[in-house]
Order: sequence, then structure tokens, then C-alpha cells
Amino acid sequence: MFPRQSRSGIALTLLGVLTLFVSVIAQLAVTDGLQEAVWATISLLGAIVIVLGIVVLVRHHARTQPPED
Repeated sequence: MFPRQSRSGIALTLLGVLTLFVSVIAQLAVTDGLQEAVWATISLLGAIVIVLGIVVLVRHHARTQPPED
């Protein structure tokens, strides 16, 4: 249905969203400072994965568009 690069970008973005969601919920649940720091780091990694997924989608879109006259 979607080209391979689009599937990769969508999968990365969804993985990042899921990671970010879980880590934010976990941060709210823990009270230990070290555990909170670990989940904050995982949140940051989730945000980075979201950005990577968006970059893959944008690059794929730019490659597949015909040049404008």
C-alpha cells in the first residue's frame, strides 16, 4: 500500500509516539529521582525517534515528487 520508505517513516514515528507516551505515564507514576531521570531520558529518545520518522517521510516525499517547471 505504502512505499517501503513511507512505511519505515510511519513505523518510526509511531514507535516514537508510543515510547514517548509510555515514558511520560511512567514519569507520572514513579517517585524515585533516579527512575524519573531514566524515564525522562527515554522520553527524549522517543522524541528523537519521532523526529527521525518525520525526516524519513519528508526525504521520501522530496524524492518522489516530480521536478516543478
